[in-house]
Amino acid sequence: MLTGKIFMTNRRHNSFFEGIGIRSMFIVIFAALGGGVAYLLRPAVPLIGQLPFSIVMTDGKNLHGLERLAQPYAQQSLEYLIAGVVIGGMIGIIASYLYALTQDDDRHHRTPPRP
Repeated sequence: MLTGKIFMTNRRHNSFFEGIGIRSMFIVIFAALGGGVAYLLRPAVPLIGQLPFSIVMTDGKNLHGLERLAQPYAQQSLEYLIAGVVIGGMIGIIASYLYALTQDDDRHHRTPPRP
């Protein structure tokens, strides 16, 4: 029984999630998901379609000639992307808070170990 306690203790301290914090992981994962969804839902340029990621991330600054007509769409797509990351991050903060509440409840309701 003693070896089981040592194994569980060592494993808990070496866990990847314990090192960086599972609550931080909620925020990062939800922010990335929000950005991904926003990127997929970005507006399309008429007759062309959605702009490539490189043009969206540069806000359309590297467009020349007639391509400059697509710059407002690139700017709007970047705004969608930023809004998606922010909204996803806020949902991640709420999820991490709810996770912390459930963990606190579990800690309070556990029975103490028997000697």
